[in-house]
Amino acid sequence: MTASQPRQVAFRAALARLWRLALAATRRAYALAMILLITWVSYRALRYLVTTLMYPSAVPEQITGIPVRLDEALLQTRRSAWAGMQLSEHPRTPPAHYHRLDAWIQPDPYNDCTRAGCHAPLPHARRKEVRAFLNMHATTLHCGICHLRPAEQPLPTVWYDLHTGAVRGAPTVLQTYAWLVSEQGRRQLAAPDEQVQRRLTAELRTAARDADDDPVLSQLAEHIAAVRYSSPEFLRFVETARQTLPRHFRGEYGAKLAVRGGDGRPVLGHPGSQQAVERYLREAPFADAARRAELLAALHPLRRQEPAQCGDCHGDGERLIDLHSAGYPAARIEMLSQPLIFRMVESISQGQPFYLPTLIPPAAAPDQSPPDRQQPR
Repeated sequence: MTASQPRQVAFRAALARLWRLALAATRRAYALAMILLITWVSYRALRYLVTTLMYPSAVPEQITGIPVRLDEALLQTRRSAWAGMQLSEHPRTPPAHYHRLDAWIQPDPYNDCTRAGCHAPLPHARRKEVRAFLNMHATTLHCGICHLRPAEQPLPTVWYDLHTGAVRGAPTVLQTYAWLVSEQGRRQLAAPDEQVQRRLTAELRTAARDADDDPVLSQLAEHIAAVRYSSPEFLRFVETARQTLPRHFRGEYGAKLAVRGGDGRPVLGHPGSQQAVERYLREAPFADAARRAELLAALHPLRRQEPAQCGDCHGDGERLIDLHSAGYPAARIEMLSQPLIFRMVESISQGQPFYLPTLIPPAAAPDQSPPDRQQPR
């Protein structure tokens, strides 16, 4: 045995002892970590059990607190803030304005008429008989369409984005519907391919985003994306889209139609009226009728003496708006040209009685003539 061999043996023995100590320390550390983990998990589980049984938490307001009244504060929020709206296939809108509106009303932070503090987002409230019909238009048209003095007719118009205020094209939902009902679109969708499926899916997803992530449009897009384009289910979903999209033509564009100015941008308020607005808000609460009228005239330099009437846009003759140039498809223009509703609204506005048809008239006495088929309401 050489002199170096005992030292090598002692070194190896020391390494072995260190290794055993390291292994023992690792086992103890692992055991301690497991003890701490099990203790923490047990504590959390017991705490959750006791808290759930003894102190049940309330259901979040985003689910239970679906609003029941449309007010100015509510119209500063978006539909996606209310989980109860997003999870419901047929959500309801607060029914405060004469009758229920079947879609969420998107806030418009770029409308100078409302953000100046002068007008509410749904401004028509004077007569309950017609305000719902008028406020429907406020969800799709800027105030200037009906209230600014037209420099020419038809009005030059442009769409502006409700999220950015920038000029944009016609709403995607209108363009998609135009394709779905056109002869070319029907031919393509009758014998679809993968490209047609991708296009329809992408457009429906964009329309859903424009409508604040509307669940109906989102689900329809995902259904169309999930089936084979050559399957009968695809054709069934295409027909569902044709029937569904017209229900998303009011207040779900993510855009509004406004008068187009000479620079190509939307006219979102009376030009140069900022100082008049500030003066009105400052003085109007304390002004008499004459001064108030003077203040109002100063901040509305381009106002029409009388707002546009229903027939100006919905009639069969020359229209205030060129709906075709604005991006409305022919099928939608035909819907908007139906005279029954707008003539009824005009009659109500003029103070005439509102008639509903009597489907089953009361029996007439033998010596009397039959009653009228319509009864005033």
